[in-house]
Amino acid sequence: MSDIQSTITDDSLRRLYQYWNQKRGARRFPARRDIDPLDFSYVLGWVTLVDVTHNPVRFRFRLYGSELAHRIGLDLTGTYADQHPNRELGALLQRSWQEVVDRAEPICVRYDRIVDNRKQPWEALRMPLSSDGTTIDMLLAGSRPLD
Repeated sequence: MSDIQSTITDDSLRRLYQYWNQKRGARRFPARRDIDPLDFSYVLGWVTLVDVTHNPVRFRFRLYGSELAHRIGLDLTGTYADQHPNRELGALLQRSWQEVVDRAEPICVRYDRIVDNRKQPWEALRMPLSSDGTTIDMLLAGSRPLD
């Protein structure tokens, strides 16, 4: 597994990666049961938990962070990425999340979003979780605007 920690520029996302890495220990992935959102309250509003279903692969927002919801004016909790109101962003999320599933390791990506009618750079960290240690059934993701 490649170490992406050095590529993460946002301090809170770097801390979130360190938390994920600590929780997995010697395993390939931590499980959802290993993750306590209170442990990362410093970034909680920027975190998304994503259910991963297979056959076909689909991604459902289990939890959509309050800061993220505030930024777009909509809480996406309970919806699927392919139902995202911004089709372009929904497609970007699906491709990125699929990459995490395919590679079976965390990724860090940077992209531009239109917020308040202006382009803003963002950084996102996406990390796999697995209930059985093999099949990725959830993602822990954090997204932050870059100043």
